[in-house]
Amino acid sequence: MRERVLILRDQDLEHSEAGLRERMLQRVEVTSSSCGTATGQKRERIFTLNGAIRPQIPIDSGERQFWRIVNASPDLYADLQLSGGQFEIVALDGMPLSYHDPQRSTRKVDHVLLPPAGRVEAIIVGPPSGSAATLSTRCVDTGPDGDANPALVIADVGAPGDHPAIRAFFDSTGPPAHDKVGKTLVRELESSKPDFTVTFTEDKNGFYINRKKFSMQDEPLVRVRVGGLQHWRIVNSTREVHPFHIHQVHFLVYAENGIGSDSPEWLDTVNVSYGGSVDLIMDFTDPIIRGTSLFHCHLLSHEDKGMMAKIEFE
Repeated sequence: MRERVLILRDQDLEHSEAGLRERMLQRVEVTSSSCGTATGQKRERIFTLNGAIRPQIPIDSGERQFWRIVNASPDLYADLQLSGGQFEIVALDGMPLSYHDPQRSTRKVDHVLLPPAGRVEAIIVGPPSGSAATLSTRCVDTGPDGDANPALVIADVGAPGDHPAIRAFFDSTGPPAHDKVGKTLVRELESSKPDFTVTFTEDKNGFYINRKKFSMQDEPLVRVRVGGLQHWRIVNSTREVHPFHIHQVHFLVYAENGIGSDSPEWLDTVNVSYGGSVDLIMDFTDPIIRGTSLFHCHLLSHEDKGMMAKIEFE
């Protein structure tokens, strides 16, 4: 299959000339209606794809392509949808679905949510000949205190037209170098009390993890010994969503708001709904993990205002 690397970033139109701003908003078909429960001011920002505004992604009718998509925006969510088509997901955040369940190599979905820093690798099928298709992001409800994430079109999909075309990449990598995590131990941890709980809070003065605002001079908030697994719980005690991210490791998301998942998946960034929680099995088994690292909310403005903490790998 042809392979494409697709990088989502955002472009701020707030300081653009009024006429240009309106043309860009119309070009990507930004919805004018309210999006979710967010009450904050609607920001005039749009997604670009590989640096272009609404480019064309060439694909022949019925052709199967392998797309690697990353949301590299500092704080915009992408709930990706392909009109008239599906994503056949192979991996999330660089981790094959089959890592947890060898019998499940792919999963077909109508849309997939990518928080900032989220990645998805999926197989896409070209639309029928003569039909128009688009890659778009749906409205994302970020909560009463969150920011607007309206629906908009990211790219056109199909035979090349008058739009700038996205290049294809043919680089390949070797087989994944992941050891399987024992299912018996995972089940034991799922039924145990959390080894560590991360609680997100915020007020008018900043953002906090476990009532602490991050400082470079801080001691590690938690220390873990490399070589094992732990059960962590992430609690969001705010009125807006927060994507939890940790450096160096992946985790198995097996429950949301206390309800077990039908399809647990390994990630390194997970969205935590406002007023909700997620339960994770943290994989600290990789022997190359070393030193002081970080976990944080992956909304840049939130981590910059304190929603970050140190972890010491021993």
